[in-house]
Amino acid sequence: MSSSPHADVQAFLDEAVESEPEGLTYTPPGISQMIHRALPPWGAIECVQVAHRPHQFEMRRQQHQFVLYRQGSVSDGEVSIDGLRQAGARALDQVIDFIPAGSSFEGWTGARARIGYVLVSVDEDQLAEVCPTYRAQKDLRPLISCHDGFLRGLLKRLDQVVRDGKTDTLYLETLVMLLMQEVRALQQLPDTSPSNTGELGLVQRQRLTEYIEASLANEVRLADLSNIVNLSPYHFSRVFRRTFGMSPYQYLLLCRVNRAKHLITTTDRSLLDIALDTGFAGASQFSRAFRRVVGQSASELRRP
Repeated sequence: MSSSPHADVQAFLDEAVESEPEGLTYTPPGISQMIHRALPPWGAIECVQVAHRPHQFEMRRQQHQFVLYRQGSVSDGEVSIDGLRQAGARALDQVIDFIPAGSSFEGWTGARARIGYVLVSVDEDQLAEVCPTYRAQKDLRPLISCHDGFLRGLLKRLDQVVRDGKTDTLYLETLVMLLMQEVRALQQLPDTSPSNTGELGLVQRQRLTEYIEASLANEVRLADLSNIVNLSPYHFSRVFRRTFGMSPYQYLLLCRVNRAKHLITTTDRSLLDIALDTGFAGASQFSRAFRRVVGQSASELRRP
């Protein structure tokens, strides 16, 4: 795919539909195009492109919203989140905005505005429902023109993996949990979930490895793993890495590839059958992961 900004915009326009995201209104109407990607149960990603003309906008949603600007600048305008205002020029591709659930996000831009952004919706109540050790934060404050590089990097990574079709639940949930934890850290809010600053104990490690090995063919959620050892997802990810030397997603991928290696060398089942039986979405995903971990293709390993 071309790395040209013009090619990226054209590819977006080819896929986009002429509609406005739910809960987001532009005036004059019909100046935005968007692509919607649902990421159940916790949220969605929407890519939005706005015409180069003066406009006003207003948004209010019941989920937290992260605005990752992919391109653009504003030479004249104003944005406001529940009364917190910023006016004047903004280099949008260097900042992000965060709008807490239920907050009003509104503003206007002048004639020389160029705006394209990714809107990430996160429903903390749904996160808490699938992961009982996760505690939704009710007093989050808005962020306007935030320059935090780590938070921006997480949003860019989340956008990229969804664009690439890598919708592994464990990986996506890890990124989302880190997003919410980073917002809390920026606002110096405490994490009230159960925590552990050491390593996992022998019994905890055994429970996790047994669960993962028994679930390789199925969807494995970060919430399921953290619940086994009664830790918040954020703390679980840190303690897991400290214990196993890799992230939960990397460990799960390694186990799946090792199981696939065993089946390739001990059975005559097709590679596609093995890929599906070890939790991969298809042949291409399996092929990429196998070569990355093993250093050779699955077909090369099978050759006599």
